[in-house]
Amino acid sequence: MSGHSGGGGGSGSVFDPGDDCESLVLNTHISSPKEDVVDQLKVGDVLDVSVQMQGATSVVVVSHNGQMAGGLAAPQVAKLRECIQKGTRYIATVTEKNAGLTKVRVTAKRQS
Repeated sequence: MSGHSGGGGGSGSVFDPGDDCESLVLNTHISSPKEDVVDQLKVGDVLDVSVQMQGATSVVVVSHNGQMAGGLAAPQVAKLRECIQKGTRYIATVTEKNAGLTKVRVTAKRQS
């Protein structure tokens, strides 16, 4: 049988407006990295997170000093994209660099 049980976390890309965008955290890696930008990154660097159109698809990308470093690929990216489009701003902090793989932690940007 199918239907709504009224509870549970579940998974998928459906955004629940009750979810708190401010508490969303992703630990992932930069996908399709732009080598000339990623080579400049160091652990601890803070990157801007934004949504850009690539053809007919909107993708979440990270930028360093105004230059796109690459995209983000994680199961929660659909939720992240929706939160950005609803006005929440995010940053990505470089947590690890290893042989071309750059890991980042994405968190909401705290208002100062």
